[in-house]
Amino acid sequence: MDVLATLTLSLLAVLVSFLRMAAALIVSVLFSIVVGTAAGVNKSFEKVAVPVLDILQSIPILGFFPVAIQVFYAASPVFGAELAAIFLIFTSQVWNITFAVYESTRFIQPELLDVANSMRMSAFERFRHIYLPACLPRIVRNFQPSWANGMFFIVGAEILAFGDVELKLFGVGTLVSEFAVAGDLLGIITVLLVLVAATIMVNFLVFIPLGTMFETAGPPPPGLLRRFAFIKKLAKPFQTTLATPVISFFEYQRSVSGLVNRVSVLGSLVRNLIFLILIGFLATLAITRGNEFFGSLYQTLGRVGVDNLLSSAVFSFVRVMGAVGFSVAWSIPAAVAIARRPQLSTAVTTVFQVVASIPVTIVYPLFAETLKDQPELRAFVMILAATQWYVFFQVLAGLKNIPRSELEVADMLQLKTWTRIRMVYLPRALPALITGCITAAGGAWNGLVVAERLVLGDLVAETDLPGLGKLLSQLTYAGDLLGSVSVLIVMSSIVVLMNRFFWKKLYDLVASKLKIE
Repeated sequence: MDVLATLTLSLLAVLVSFLRMAAALIVSVLFSIVVGTAAGVNKSFEKVAVPVLDILQSIPILGFFPVAIQVFYAASPVFGAELAAIFLIFTSQVWNITFAVYESTRFIQPELLDVANSMRMSAFERFRHIYLPACLPRIVRNFQPSWANGMFFIVGAEILAFGDVELKLFGVGTLVSEFAVAGDLLGIITVLLVLVAATIMVNFLVFIPLGTMFETAGPPPPGLLRRFAFIKKLAKPFQTTLATPVISFFEYQRSVSGLVNRVSVLGSLVRNLIFLILIGFLATLAITRGNEFFGSLYQTLGRVGVDNLLSSAVFSFVRVMGAVGFSVAWSIPAAVAIARRPQLSTAVTTVFQVVASIPVTIVYPLFAETLKDQPELRAFVMILAATQWYVFFQVLAGLKNIPRSELEVADMLQLKTWTRIRMVYLPRALPALITGCITAAGGAWNGLVVAERLVLGDLVAETDLPGLGKLLSQLTYAGDLLGSVSVLIVMSSIVVLMNRFFWKKLYDLVASKLKIE
């Protein structure tokens, strides 16, 4: 294949993959706004939603393969493969955005809620004027790490394999895999160059302008307006057809708020009825099929080996916590340094965003020979790539949202550097740091399936020591559903226990110390 053909193919592959990524990101934002806001403002829903989110974010992308194949591909072989790929990318993008929305709405200053109560705002008005503005900056700040995490798993999303079923979709992940198997170094480098160029364009045209809009209290700078000029031109034809109905909806919302309040009791009864029906369905399913399922699962545990699962869990836990600890160690000083120097913020953040958006799974063939004899170092680097950006960008987002009044008071008091960091920056960064650690740990557990055993076509690189990601990858590609479920149960249990008894305690401690609950 000549250079021009390779370049054309690379451009098309990156375009197709980016379209899948964008579709998954849009769905992730909508899901996060609904679920994250509900969990942040409703204590009853929070008790159910947060544990479920803990479990879901702990499931690696391979764990969703059976769902993607059975639900989407089996329903429609024509469009099902594309929907399955978007769904898999969604599962790698959504959780940090959801937790960011949850944290933003949960830590809203009580004075704002008191004003809302005194003004007798409806639920929709609270959402529109308080909760949505509070979470939008954090949503925008999480676009980049979510995009980076989606790119990290793009190979797995575009090459679906479970037992005898294997689906390959055209895209950057599939193309790099084919080049790696063929030993086409020029093809791999061409794809990477196109990917880096496209990533820089996305950052400059989308992520950075959006981030600037939600960081600036005043009007947007002229450069930002020029950068968005083409978007305004594209959006103009849709102004009448889309904007007018939405504006009309907002205008009529207040008039129907009283009706909404009057039917709230009926809505509560309907929700309770649906909940009882769901519980009844699950109970019936457990009675009729529970013995068969748990019997098969017990036999699977004996076949896989409890000692094998436990030893794999220990090694994976050490790898994950090491990566999270390293991420925290460099992210806090780096984020504080950037936040204290606004003139350098854009340039440094842009470099970090570009680096974070380059998936290490695609870069790996270039340094495969170098790390061939260092499997643990290779695994650590890949786990770190799936972990560190969650912590860094969450902390940076928290620091950039520090009220200007607090910074002005610190300037008037002429606080020294360490005192300013200890009394202003760190307290404001703690909620975001904990959120970043939660999502980073989830990203690390997800990244194990690639870090401990990377599959690129016929190229397989795995650690010598055991691990849950390595074991899950082996069982998934072998089509062992119950074996995969047993590994997922162990992995999810570890994540949920850590979140419940460690991260949740830290979260509550920070909330009580800051006196904002």
